[in-house]
Order: sequence, then C-alpha cells, then structure tokens
Amino acid sequence: MQFEELGVSAGLAEKLARHGFKEAFEVQERTIPLALQKKNLAIRAKTGSGKTLAFGIPLAEQLRKGGGLQAMVLTPTRELALQIDGVFRKLGLRTALIYGGVGYDRQIRDLHRAEVVVGTPGRILDHIARGNLRARFQVTVLDEADRMLDMGFLPDVSRIMRECPSELVWLFSATLDRRILKVFKDKRFETVLVGEEMPEIEHFYIDTEQKMKVLRKVLNGEKALIFCNTKRMVQRVGDWLRIPALHGDMSQAARERNLHKFRNGARYLVATDVAARGLDIPEVEIVVNFDIPKDSQTYVHRVGRTGRAGKRGRVVNLLKSRDHDDFRRILNDLDLEIERLS
Repeated sequence: MQFEELGVSAGLAEKLARHGFKEAFEVQERTIPLALQKKNLAIRAKTGSGKTLAFGIPLAEQLRKGGGLQAMVLTPTRELALQIDGVFRKLGLRTALIYGGVGYDRQIRDLHRAEVVVGTPGRILDHIARGNLRARFQVTVLDEADRMLDMGFLPDVSRIMRECPSELVWLFSATLDRRILKVFKDKRFETVLVGEEMPEIEHFYIDTEQKMKVLRKVLNGEKALIFCNTKRMVQRVGDWLRIPALHGDMSQAARERNLHKFRNGARYLVATDVAARGLDIPEVEIVVNFDIPKDSQTYVHRVGRTGRAGKRGRVVNLLKSRDHDDFRRILNDLDLEIERLS
C-alpha cells in the first residue's frame, strides 16, 4: 500500500520515497491511520517490521515545525535511540538525542530547539532533575516497551510520565505485558497485533563440547551476529576471532565504532544481550547462540536480529551437555521446529 493511501501528505510521501520508503509494511498500514486519528495505541509487532516509521510518520505529520518540544520517545538502549534519531532526521523532525555516557551541554542546547526528545529513561530523568526538561507532550512513544520492563526501567518510566504528562501514548513492542499497560491505567488503548512474535527463521542446533572450534565452521562468510551470555565470553570470542565486540562495559564511543564496522563491511559481531534488541541491521543472515539464553523471551529477542524486513533468516545454537535443560525449556515454550546439524 502507498503511504498516501494511509492519509500521509504528498510532501511527506515524496520525502519517504527519496529515502527508499515507497510502500508501507503491515505495521505501518495498520498503525498510521489510527495514529493520525490521535488514538492511544498498544502495538505488538516483531522486530524488523518497520515500527520506527509507524510512529515517526504520524509525528512528522502532526508536530508543528519550530514549535518547541511536543513529543518524547523512550527507548531501552543508546543504540536504539541513535537509530530512531537517524530515521527522524530523514523525516525532517528536529530531535534532542538524550542518553548517558556523554556530556550534558550539547543535549541541553538540543532540548531548547528540538520538536522531539529521543532518549533512555535514566538520562531523561537526570535532565528532569536538573530542571532542563519540563514539558507537557502531545505524544509519548515507548519503543521496545517490554525490553524496558526486562531492564527494570518501569519505575523510571512511571516517574517520567508523572513529571512530563502526555496527551497520547503509543506503545510499541515485540510482546505486550500487562504491567506496562498498568502504568497508563488512565488511558484507553487501541490494540493492534501484527503478525507472529517469532520472525521467519529456520532453527538449528549442534551438539559439541568444543564450541570455539565449531564456531569457526559455522561462520562461512555470511553476515552473522554471535551472542554470549557474559561480557567476559564476548571478549574471549571477539579476541579469538579478531572481530568487533559489543557489551555493556565498553565506552559509548567504542560501541558505536564497532557497530559502524559491522554495518560497513565486517562480517561478524559478537555481543551480549545489550545488542539483542533494537539494532537495525537488516542484512544479518545468521544468528549464532554461542551461549544458550536462560529463557524463551531472550531467545525471541536474539533471533529477531535475523529474518527482518520480510527476509528469511537462520539461527544456529551451540549446545554443550549442560545447555540441554535450558534449551529444551525454550523449545517447549516456543513450540519450535528445530533441526540437528552434525
């Protein structure tokens, strides 16, 4: 469906086309008309389905240019905030990008001239406490809302909403949790469920007590994202394979540098679950679970890095004998079809 058929203005549709966005994905088709009608929205859609444009386009249509802060987007990670900021700039939205690990001065300047604040809950609360951010918003967007719940941000989100109330709330998430909805008990939501929660991927596993050795054989030049459970193991795998790594102890500059390498030529990236959500790298062909996650939701988040934008993907799980109990529990929870590789 063309964007103009959804009620998007001709000027914005032309701008989208210049950036390669010519036809709407399902989540955009189902969300944009409701957002333009100024409804409160609770949207469940898998990662990689086009959620950023689903809320970015209505904001670009509704916010007044040069009208000061009118909307806020909360995200669980700095990486996701950076990606949203990049998309918003293509839409012509003026943003204040707010996250930790960097200085305050530029963020304060941006807050004075932006139309949308995009950031992580902790640093946004810092600006509220310092008196830099005081606003009543037209719209607040929670992107990856369930991930914010997983990371313990729910009290921060509640406080932000008290300090900076909003007329409308748009929740976007791969899964919808009632605890998030309770924060907004005064709101009546239009709920939209788009597709299945699991992406279109094939699942495989390999039994091995020599994961490092087998990992080299699994990686055959395809664009691959490798997940480990700990920062220490990420560093070991990264050093051993001499590939970019991503974990929470790295500086923001180092994280952005390694993400840039992966997006621009490096075939492999090894990461902890800090990278399991929100990273927009559409060309990832295979996800390798070097370490098996402890629960099915983390598994869904990880494998959502492949099979994006309508493409099929693959995930390979490396299992030592001690991994089988956790892996069997994940299979039972998700009812997955999985094939053993020798």
